[in-house]
Amino acid sequence: MELDDLKHAWKTLDRRLERQDALNLQLLRDARTDRARRGLRPLAWGQGVQMLVGAAGALALGSHWPGHAANLPVLLSALALHAYCVGLIVAGGIVQGHIAHIDYAAPVVAIQQQLLRLRRAYLVSGWLAGLPWWFLCAPLLVVFSDGAILARAPRLVPILLATGLVGLAGTWLFHRWIHSPRRAALGRRLEDGAAGTSIRRATAALDELSRFERE
Repeated sequence: MELDDLKHAWKTLDRRLERQDALNLQLLRDARTDRARRGLRPLAWGQGVQMLVGAAGALALGSHWPGHAANLPVLLSALALHAYCVGLIVAGGIVQGHIAHIDYAAPVVAIQQQLLRLRRAYLVSGWLAGLPWWFLCAPLLVVFSDGAILARAPRLVPILLATGLVGLAGTWLFHRWIHSPRRAALGRRLEDGAAGTSIRRATAALDELSRFERE
């Protein structure tokens, strides 16, 4: 075989290998992005359920508190619960928006950044949905009893509110404790757990693709 023929054969082989590598990378990218997309579906469904619960609660309370305008404790309790239900809708909608706007055709780094923003939004949504429960038992009792609990057990509601305040302070102190530099690893593990399985799986799929592209 002549030298020119040999060079031509090598170039042809190189082009075929490059095309094969590009095809393999595209197949891997499609598989991993599809896995990430499917992995986020349970999270989207969960946020949808949260929004439905919030909507049902807001409708029920919205028709309840106008009839108790003269009863200030019941009115304030119903308004607080109504605001919480609306917050559930808003928080769920924000997370749903982040999920819907992930561009799986974008570069891997861009998708990872979008997942990071989704993770932050989900963590904030979880705090907003969870922390108020330290105080919600009191207004729930007031609303469900139409204020009768205040006469039957006048000390119960202040005790519940005080307990909620202590619980909220304890949560804040625990949050600071686990995020101290000496316990950084523990803080990361707890945050990863709070981020949810769906986001962790989607992130792992994109990380695997990122490592393959760097190799």
